[in-house]
Amino acid sequence: MKKQAIEKKDIKNYWENKSPQTWYSDKDQEKNSTSWFNELAYKRYNVYYEYLKEIAEFNYHKDEKVLEIGTGVGTDIVSYAKNGSIVSGIDLTENAIDITKKHLETFKLSYDKLLVADAENLPFEDNYFDLVYSFGVLHHTPNTEKGVQEVLRVLKPGGKFIIMLYSKGWKHYIKRLLIFGLLKGYLFKYGYEKTVNKTTEVQGNSPLTYVLKKKEIKKIFRDGEEVSIKKYRLGEFFDYAPYNTKKLPGFISKFFYFFGLERLIGENYIIKGFKRNPNKEKSKVKTSVWQVIWDEYKNYK
Repeated sequence: MKKQAIEKKDIKNYWENKSPQTWYSDKDQEKNSTSWFNELAYKRYNVYYEYLKEIAEFNYHKDEKVLEIGTGVGTDIVSYAKNGSIVSGIDLTENAIDITKKHLETFKLSYDKLLVADAENLPFEDNYFDLVYSFGVLHHTPNTEKGVQEVLRVLKPGGKFIIMLYSKGWKHYIKRLLIFGLLKGYLFKYGYEKTVNKTTEVQGNSPLTYVLKKKEIKKIFRDGEEVSIKKYRLGEFFDYAPYNTKKLPGFISKFFYFFGLERLIGENYIIKGFKRNPNKEKSKVKTSVWQVIWDEYKNYK
């Protein structure tokens, strides 16, 4: 993966007032109200990311220390807190942290730390969290690999990570490269990197977005353990109608999902795994060595 030379201040300025979750809210509702937050949660989990409740494991980390990298408006961190997790969060923008605090306070939920911080330099001690979660954030930081190294640093040995990164699915090749890149001439005018940046987000013109291949993700997460990488979500036209356009007929979406094409052409990579536990590995080696000796002894007898 070729790293792009982008200033983090430019990334911060872009996202300061462009939370990706707010664009599907009902504009007639009062922002930061209970009904506004509830609508965001409903649409996030029932329209745009139906798979998210399952893969995020909101129900399964009670009393664990959970960190979210990139809180946005706080919908996911609130879901962890509602299920008894001890939550902390960081975001590059002050606006996101302010809204996340308001979101948690609205539902009378407590939190450990909510900080304006950089994903590549997490302000937490080593081996602190049981779970680190990040959804659609680390592909917007210049050094995604450094961000993943920070995830592993702050996790306890044996701790779990759940990360979403963009994949080179149907949307990348059909929408970005064919329609915008070739037919609309973006590739000739801007080049590959700027074409991707301009066409990945709803608001457009992202200063930095990486869209990754599986082999690149394997390299980035090579220091993790039991790492699984799966594609999810067909997204635009299949799951929802974007930008006042139309959704494909239901039978087409069902056909794609029924035959498992989501795993081939989905637009989101969900990466799950664990931080290596050195003590556990030593124990395994010791046990296996003694087991071999014992087996040999029994055979000799």
